[in-house]
Amino acid sequence: MSCSSLINAFPRISGRLGQYVDLNVQFLNSGVPTEPYQITKIEIYRSEVLVSNKVATIDISDKNSTEYPEPLCPSTEIAGEYHYPFLIPSDFTAPDVYFDVWFYNPTDGGTDIGTDLNIGSSLSCCHRFWVFPDGWFCNDKLQTVRFGFEPIDQQFYQPELRTLEVGLMPLPLYDYNFNLVNPIMPFLNPTITILTQYSETIVDRASCRIGIRNGSYRSNPYVIQYDVDTSDFFKGTYQYQITLNLPDGTTRVSRKFIIVIN
Repeated sequence: MSCSSLINAFPRISGRLGQYVDLNVQFLNSGVPTEPYQITKIEIYRSEVLVSNKVATIDISDKNSTEYPEPLCPSTEIAGEYHYPFLIPSDFTAPDVYFDVWFYNPTDGGTDIGTDLNIGSSLSCCHRFWVFPDGWFCNDKLQTVRFGFEPIDQQFYQPELRTLEVGLMPLPLYDYNFNLVNPIMPFLNPTITILTQYSETIVDRASCRIGIRNGSYRSNPYVIQYDVDTSDFFKGTYQYQITLNLPDGTTRVSRKFIIVIN
């Protein structure tokens, strides 16, 4: 397993049979990103975390080995952040939701080297990812794919580092071509442009990510996410615009929305 596989890995929201999905986790201690002493294994479950539903186990190399933390890929920029490019077997059930449970030892617990670190000091954290069939579909271009954008965040306060979210909805709502549009959603490549009130560009087509909206929504759970570091801005009102890059090379652009940094 090579970390280079992350380049072509799908995000958690859009895993595909026979393709890599990026299982990313960040460990925090009292809200601060922190390296755990040791990550021991990852277990994959289908639909629900039950022993009978376990479909895979990924063992992590020993802490005392020079290979640790293989096969995980630690971030070189953010403390406590790890990625695992998981190759989804073609015989997994899809569409379905899967859970990845990470087992780790936050500290050495005062144990001597060579003792079993799993005894009395092991914790676990549970995350989820989605798996869809890697299917084919033909587009005759009789129908145009349309998306609606819904601004969710408007007020920001310095010195926040916070996620700006924009709701993303296929149109017409509840009546769009599911077979045409839904396979496209994981391939959407959103960017954001932020401007002053006088249309001076502050951020030019920065990459965003597709995420899941908090709560339960009947229309669509997808959101576009962008991390805003308010310390990079003067206090005031700014405009921003989202651009969706579709797999066929076409784009969809939102109207200009407003954010206020206080």
